[in-house]
Amino acid sequence: MKSEIKQEQDGSYTLSVNLKLEGSMLEMEEHIQEMVNELGLKATLEALRKFDADGRPIQLKGKTLTSKGGQKKSSKRPTAKEK
Repeated sequence: MKSEIKQEQDGSYTLSVNLKLEGSMLEMEEHIQEMVNELGLKATLEALRKFDADGRPIQLKGKTLTSKGGQKKSSKRPTAKEK
């Protein structure tokens, strides 16, 4: 099972999903939902990239705002135990 998003020359996007429908109806529905969610995530990330800053400072109300660039972020649930 895999999903892909590809930008075409005209600026549009092609979304594709490849999955095998096997097992019970419940298992097939779960696989379909997983693939739709994965494809939705990829499309949303691509849409967000269109709004990313290019690194140049932004002037707003006399203040200079700068980007920290692409950074990996992690979060931890408040109930998670320390190792």
